Amino acid sequence: VLKSLMFTDLSLPSGFSSLADAIRKVRALIFTYPKQIMLAETLGKTVYMLASGSKYVGDSVDLDVIAASNVTLKRQTDHKARRTIFGQLYQQLKHRSIERVFKIGENHRAFKANYIGMNAIDAGGPYRDAIETMCRELESPALPLFIKTPNGRMDAGRNRDSFVPRTSSKSLLHKALYEFLGRFFGLAIRTKFLLPLNFPSVVWKPLVGDVVTENDIKAIDQTALTSIEPIQALLHQQGVSENDFNSQFARIKFSYCQCDGKVVPLIEDGARCPVTKANSKRYIEALRNARLYEFEFHTKAMRRGLGQVVALSTLSLFTWRELEMLVCGQGVTKSRIPSLKRMTSYSGCSPDDEHVRFFWEMFENVFDDNQRAKFISFTWGRSRLPHSEKDYEQKFKITSHNASESSDDPDSFFPLAHTCFFQIDLPRYSSVQAMTRRVIWAMESCGTIDDDSHTMSTAPSIIPDTEEETGESYWNEAF
Repeated sequence: VLKSLMFTDLSLPSGFSSLADAIRKVRALIFTYPKQIMLAETLGKTVYMLASGSKYVGDSVDLDVIAASNVTLKRQTDHKARRTIFGQLYQQLKHRSIERVFKIGENHRAFKANYIGMNAIDAGGPYRDAIETMCRELESPALPLFIKTPNGRMDAGRNRDSFVPRTSSKSLLHKALYEFLGRFFGLAIRTKFLLPLNFPSVVWKPLVGDVVTENDIKAIDQTALTSIEPIQALLHQQGVSENDFNSQFARIKFSYCQCDGKVVPLIEDGARCPVTKANSKRYIEALRNARLYEFEFHTKAMRRGLGQVVALSTLSLFTWRELEMLVCGQGVTKSRIPSLKRMTSYSGCSPDDEHVRFFWEMFENVFDDNQRAKFISFTWGRSRLPHSEKDYEQKFKITSHNASESSDDPDSFFPLAHTCFFQIDLPRYSSVQAMTRRVIWAMESCGTIDDDSHTMSTAPSIIPDTEEETGESYWNEAF
């Protein structure tokens, strides 16, 4: 298969090349490593390089974090994409060169984040924080782009923590925003800066040219096709009269509930057209197609944006799970801890110090996966660890906490994080319990990058109140 790739144009859509179609059908049987080698070669040929070969940092973007946080605090939805961090990035980057912003090298930064009113200098921390914030906004009602899966809203079935595109978001602006997000998928692949997004297979499959199936639909909405099953069962029964059939399904109309909760017709005037034995097969086909292609508008836009940054022909060799791993990686599970330990350095302390051993005990056996992710975000501005040790931009650093060194009560001090340098100044706590209380409070309470001389509460907003949203808020929905 790999030898035949050099003779195959994988950029052709399905049905145009039998060889390309055959290779894509067996993509899951091709080892990931050779595909990664091909991808790396493709990316290397199209990367934007500085003449000096130094680490690239894009042009500055001004980000009003006050306006962005107010969208959530006031339970608004940023319909115009102007106030959230994602919206502000879109407004400032949409007309800039894709090559200079998105087609950059590993561990390079697409832009320099200038947090308005904050005393934060972007040496990497604010940039990572901006992208983390952007991802949180995408998976919240602050933006009109994604919504929790029906299974998640019902708290039943699979993918309860996943998000799908908001079906009704189909304006020209929505299309541009989904396309813009697709560029960030490509940026994540190129820079190895992973995006903490939770999307199911119905989102990833179309991005690699794979086909969405009924199993994918049931994985996000276990009730999506339940109305079909009794109809099919009765159709296969012998001796069922047309009147009996029609009376049993008279309440079912040619309409369906989208994943965003809106009921729409399957055919013209479908809300008043009951299912009968004569039209039942048409209903089954219409409902299946509606669910299978419910997110076609959204995924086409994301795929278009992704293809502007990474060659889709190469990505078509990857499975949807492999693409998800390239873009999002995985959480900070226990299995990742040995690698993190190897990528840790120490200053003013050593791995054998008691409080350092307390730290690793807390991180491994007290924290759950979510708390580990929050700690990495607290110290590095990103919540996903790199795929491998060679992808680390910098090592994690544990240093002494100077302010507490001479104190008789180190338990009264909080740890100090430096997100630009993936560093934590760790007091010499007396126990694992004392350390856990202080660390959890710090990482739960200090979610905004700034310094003590200029707090977020006093920083000015550059976006006037007149820009606040007056449209429908999605915060009142089940979320």
